[in-house]
Amino acid sequence: MSKAHRSPFKLETDLISLRALVAVVEEGSFTAAAKRVGRTQSAISLQIAKLEERLSVKLLERTSRSVAVTPAGETFVSYARRILELADEAALAVTSPDEASVLRVGFAEYLVPQHLHTLLARFRRAHPNCDLSLMLGSGAEMLRSMRGGDLDLVFTGPEGDGGELLWEEPLVWAGSGKVPADSADAPIELVLMHAPCSYRQIAFDALTKAGTPWKLSIDANSVHAVQSAIRAGLGVSVLPVSAVLEGMTLCEGTLPALPNTSVMSYRNADFTNPYGQRFIDFLLAGIEDSEPRLSVA
Repeated sequence: MSKAHRSPFKLETDLISLRALVAVVEEGSFTAAAKRVGRTQSAISLQIAKLEERLSVKLLERTSRSVAVTPAGETFVSYARRILELADEAALAVTSPDEASVLRVGFAEYLVPQHLHTLLARFRRAHPNCDLSLMLGSGAEMLRSMRGGDLDLVFTGPEGDGGELLWEEPLVWAGSGKVPADSADAPIELVLMHAPCSYRQIAFDALTKAGTPWKLSIDANSVHAVQSAIRAGLGVSVLPVSAVLEGMTLCEGTLPALPNTSVMSYRNADFTNPYGQRFIDFLLAGIEDSEPRLSVA
């Protein structure tokens, strides 16, 4: 390209500074961002100050108690995320195994990230030699398929043995309206998956222990059916917080407290696929970036 066609606008910075900026915006403080990127608070502050100087634009408004993003900062951070995403994909693409392989992955429906399609597309771009085979269903079903040799990796709750903890998230009561605080006369109508769904038993145990009357109104065979019934106002259910969709409400303060749920990865005993650990790491990075409410192990 001739010099006449070159853009006079250049971004003179490094990826570390971009990561620091994104971390500050997402974490809401320099202290938390420093822990996330593994640098000192003063180093991050200096990097962002230099970045603002190069751009001649204020990206953050700092006070002694808080950090706010300026309008220019919001625009720049959206580009920074895209730059970092492409940089990470580029690194993965040139360091991925050369051999062609098929990775067979199973997800418990409750735990499928709502942006899974985006994560899968990014993984395939970064690992063009790896074909993906995806199966969705109940956790018990996925684990049976893995033990039968039909899956390499399974992501589900703590139903099996020998899994690796990936992250934890709260379980919540989800409905489509307000649940009466006094349900002595009217039992709570439940919408739950078929047994042996672990959330089904958690719902029964929590309500029974609290002395809250209940009845199973909808016995569903899929997460989609549960979510549709909730949205239709047919009852409440126990869901991981990431499975709560638009149009649902959280029934807080009226129903008994629920525990967290653990998301685990399980591997076939004969697991040798070179892309397996890469898929786990890729999924974790995607979840951590897009679901800040999750506590990653």
